[in-house]
Amino acid sequence: MICFFFFIILNQANTHNWPYLPVISYYNIAFMLEAEIHNTQLFFIIDTGSSVTMIESIYKQSQTFQNLNQTYEQQYDLGKCKGIFGMDRLVLSKQLYIPQFTMAYGTCQKMPFFDQYIGLMGLSNRFQVKHVFEDQQFHSSIFGLEFRKNNESRLYYNITNIEEKVTWHQLNVDHRWMIKMLGVYIDNQDVTDIFTGSAFLDSGYSCLVLTQNQFAYIWEKNLKSLCKIIDKSIYCDCNYNNFPNFTIYFEGAKIIIESQNYFPYSYNDKLCKLCISQHNRDYLILGLPFIMSTTVLFDKTNQKIGLVDSFDIHQISPIYFHLQLIMVGTLTLVIIFYASQKERTFVKVDIELRNLEYL
Repeated sequence: MICFFFFIILNQANTHNWPYLPVISYYNIAFMLEAEIHNTQLFFIIDTGSSVTMIESIYKQSQTFQNLNQTYEQQYDLGKCKGIFGMDRLVLSKQLYIPQFTMAYGTCQKMPFFDQYIGLMGLSNRFQVKHVFEDQQFHSSIFGLEFRKNNESRLYYNITNIEEKVTWHQLNVDHRWMIKMLGVYIDNQDVTDIFTGSAFLDSGYSCLVLTQNQFAYIWEKNLKSLCKIIDKSIYCDCNYNNFPNFTIYFEGAKIIIESQNYFPYSYNDKLCKLCISQHNRDYLILGLPFIMSTTVLFDKTNQKIGLVDSFDIHQISPIYFHLQLIMVGTLTLVIIFYASQKERTFVKVDIELRNLEYL
């Protein structure tokens, strides 16, 4: 009975009853939505780190384009984008029609993927710019990301009925999807003192982007003997089972980033490029490896992030997990005690019967 109960928990289907758009994976290093503007097909990289939706300037030629006469300029870690703001009709995944949506039309320098067929869909928490799922046709601006490495990926939208177990976390800042971490383990080693602070949830090009101190620690302890650095990228033996899992604790939630989720694709037959890097800032970026490990809800109105665990025991709070172990352990002891008492009763009856026969 106990085993059956845990089997149900561990195998709870990871599906939700929210409307969704299918998401396209590009070798697990970018996740995109198919779109259409004035009968032209393109793709948007889903980017919770960008506030503005950006496309190439050629789309100003659309007959339905409206120039808003405002300039746009943004410096990213990977490059610089600039252009003008305008409005146009937008169709997402051939099913969701947005009659008027504000986008930036321009060019980006040194930005991977960005070209006339691929743009950026900004889904940040900044109030200054509305994202596409804040359109007036929706009852809720909450959207969710469920990226999977080898299974169907989804972007949920217009989320109004949340029946699943979700832990909500208030944002630390007003310009990033950033929440506080309570603890971090690398396999069974507690490294909370090194990983203290906040984590930024970025779905754009981001991997696990560590601070310089965090990266130096991981490199010496876990990566140096198995990897090498080529052009500032880490290439390692492709057997991800040799690499550690990251366990991150939040208030009421525990998310495990398995090593396979920061091994997006192979470099050649012998090496794989790790989705781990470093920057000179004081916070950790939980990019695609994290989002591929759970389902994340983004509530811009209330400035909160929701972590959906779908009753997966790997994502239950450590307090609840330990309580479950105590309950199961107690029940097991009761059953053992009851069985032993029953056996003692049988022995006692048998002795009494033998005594009667002797008499």
